[in-house]
Amino acid sequence: MSSYGADMLGITDETFQMVKAATSGIDTATAIAGIDFIHDLMSWVPVDTPFFNSVPRGAGAGAVSVFWETLQNINALQQWTGIGRDFAANLAKKQNQYSFSPYAVVGQGSTVTWDAIAQAEGYADALAVDTVQTINQQLIALEVNQLNSANFALPAVGTVSLVPSTSGGTIPTTTAVYVKCAARSGMNWYAGGSGVASAEANTTTTAAGSSVTASVPPVKSAAGYDWYVGSASGAELYYTTTPVNTVVITLIPTVAANVPTAYAGLAGSYGPGSPIQGPTTVPTTDSSYGLGAGAVNQFGAASAGIWQNGLIASILGDWPSSPDGPVPGSEGAAGFVTPGTGTTQGAYWKSLNGGQLTVEGAAFAEIDALLVSLYNTYQITPSRLLMPSDVMLSFNNAFLNNPQAVTWLSPDASNGKLEGVMGGHVANYVNKVVNGEKIPLWLMPYLPPGRIVAVIDSLPFPGANVTSALQVRTLYDFFRFDYGANRTAGSTSGGPRYDYEIRSEQAFINKASAICGVLQDISPTT
Repeated sequence: MSSYGADMLGITDETFQMVKAATSGIDTATAIAGIDFIHDLMSWVPVDTPFFNSVPRGAGAGAVSVFWETLQNINALQQWTGIGRDFAANLAKKQNQYSFSPYAVVGQGSTVTWDAIAQAEGYADALAVDTVQTINQQLIALEVNQLNSANFALPAVGTVSLVPSTSGGTIPTTTAVYVKCAARSGMNWYAGGSGVASAEANTTTTAAGSSVTASVPPVKSAAGYDWYVGSASGAELYYTTTPVNTVVITLIPTVAANVPTAYAGLAGSYGPGSPIQGPTTVPTTDSSYGLGAGAVNQFGAASAGIWQNGLIASILGDWPSSPDGPVPGSEGAAGFVTPGTGTTQGAYWKSLNGGQLTVEGAAFAEIDALLVSLYNTYQITPSRLLMPSDVMLSFNNAFLNNPQAVTWLSPDASNGKLEGVMGGHVANYVNKVVNGEKIPLWLMPYLPPGRIVAVIDSLPFPGANVTSALQVRTLYDFFRFDYGANRTAGSTSGGPRYDYEIRSEQAFINKASAICGVLQDISPTT
């Protein structure tokens, strides 16, 4: 007797019987199923670049740097005295300052093989998809650079201070604790590397379960601090990185620790292959800036090259000691030098030394002090306050936890009932100094934690001749350059392929650099 369905399948009865014997029914493990192919190619790559989007870009002329001249605010130095009849008036004083911003190249490269393009045929254009993703990474790179890059070295780290405690850690009694510290620039926060480590400091514990609190004087414009700890002189290993100039040491590391994952964006803190081991040696060469020839970051990659001066560098960098600065157009005409080695611009800067923002009434004392200083000096209010996510959260929580600031809202729901809304959001900060003008708060995903930047976007002064205080000049912008492929037998991707880069050569310009302000070394509000 033939099995039912054998004739309809067009196979012999013997074959049908064999198939039936090979299975014992159909379940999820032996299911008959096709492939429901979702034809949308998805991307989980966030491309949030608010600072890049807010700065106008324009073509520049062929040069190694952009040059401009500014008349400085020396109102306080004038002689505003009465004049006797028939006497000549005192001469009004003026002071000019030349500024430079170097052009620098930012680029992202990629490779797409012909075979990969062929395999994606009918589904996606592999080369086009790869190009868009490379452009996205270029946008992020420009955001990071325009905020954080510097063409000058960080100041040297000062003396490490150590305060032992008989609790809070696992360090045994009578243990010698040796500590060094190296500062990270804003670019180091994302790319790795740091300045040269400080001199060594040491202390000895007096009880089991001890800890040691280490601190250094704030490093102007630093975004973070790498801490190296050991139980013998010269044997320090990487312990951790903090966004503030203090740390609590709870143990003596036996191997270089991993980079903390708590700080999104810190070099190696997330992404493929995480966790990433921190620096394997105490740094003795300076890789805190783009001209650190021979210096390497924590991944062993050379950092030599020319970086632009981004927003933070343009605010906190010193002018060269001479008001006229370097010769216009020269390679060394960076415009700014390491803080403390030239003439300060006078921009507002304050370190909270690991402290939290202080709530006073319905305001923050540190923000108000910054606003008072800017008004007393320049009769101006910031256009916006830039904050990373940790400070934005602290800003909101500290303010809304203040009884003088909380407002409860109970909007009507669609069903006619009242729905309570828990929490709130602070979108603006009121500048009480200038009759309550509101300052928008801007979240910056690529601003390192623990800092607030007050930015001026326009100058309302007579004869200011500034349409936009922040600008980018480009020699070329988002240019795709295709390399000629070299045949490499026996090597992956050594065959037919597209090798290309997306490049931009640009200079960041801040014509209100001395009028901005920075708060740094801010701990989160708990």
